[in-house]
Amino acid sequence: MSRSLLSEFQFPRLTRFLPITPIATSGFLQPVSISLNIPSLLSDLWDSVLRAVPKKKTSHMKKRHRQMAGKALKDVKSLNKCPGCGQIKRAHLLCPTCVKDIKESWRTLDMA
Repeated sequence: MSRSLLSEFQFPRLTRFLPITPIATSGFLQPVSISLNIPSLLSDLWDSVLRAVPKKKTSHMKKRHRQMAGKALKDVKSLNKCPGCGQIKRAHLLCPTCVKDIKESWRTLDMA
């Protein structure tokens, strides 16, 4: 008997590996037996496995270049002068020299 039209439209590649023998009962097709064509299936898989293997191990430098592509540091453009000490600081952030001076003064107060 011929293969069912329904299986050929849904799975065109599987029909060559899984030939289905249908039996017509009350208008519905039912598969009686499924036979696997294993040697051709394994040869197709084996060819694709052999092609998917890299020839050499990827070096550490190549991995890092690929992972860090496009992630370079950006230039800081928003710099201001601190009104307290006159040092250059980033905009909208505390001046590091003033913060260091404040921490030292707090330590001396805590010690006393």
